Amino acid sequence: MIDGLKNFLTLINDNWTTILVIVGLIIGIYQKIKKFLKDTDEAKIEFAKQQISNVVLKMITDAEKDYQQYAKAGEIKRSQVIKQIFDDYPVLERVVDQGALIALIDTEIDNALKTLREVIKETKKEEELSNGV
Repeated sequence: MIDGLKNFLTLINDNWTTILVIVGLIIGIYQKIKKFLKDTDEAKIEFAKQQISNVVLKMITDAEKDYQQYAKAGEIKRSQVIKQIFDDYPVLERVVDQGALIALIDTEIDNALKTLREVIKETKKEEELSNGV
């Protein structure tokens, strides 16, 4: 019994900083979850809208990869991205004005496409320079 207590106290003494960090993370995560669950639907929707602009570029890139053999599949790709957004953020289905929401998503998709084209253009330039063309 005393050896077990001694081993426990030694463990705490050797790892006290790690234990404090883990406890702090648990408390922080708990508070964030509690705050999120107390938020109204409007606040959750606004949060989801903010996240859309952060993830649209990745979704566009994934859709381009999925449908790369179909050169003229822009609407299919766009639909895939919109569907993925609604799947990832189901709270968006509660938005009253779905037309305005889809227009916002379309704008974000257009911005992401511009960024993607610029990245591809820069990558091609770098490849040409490295190949000596």
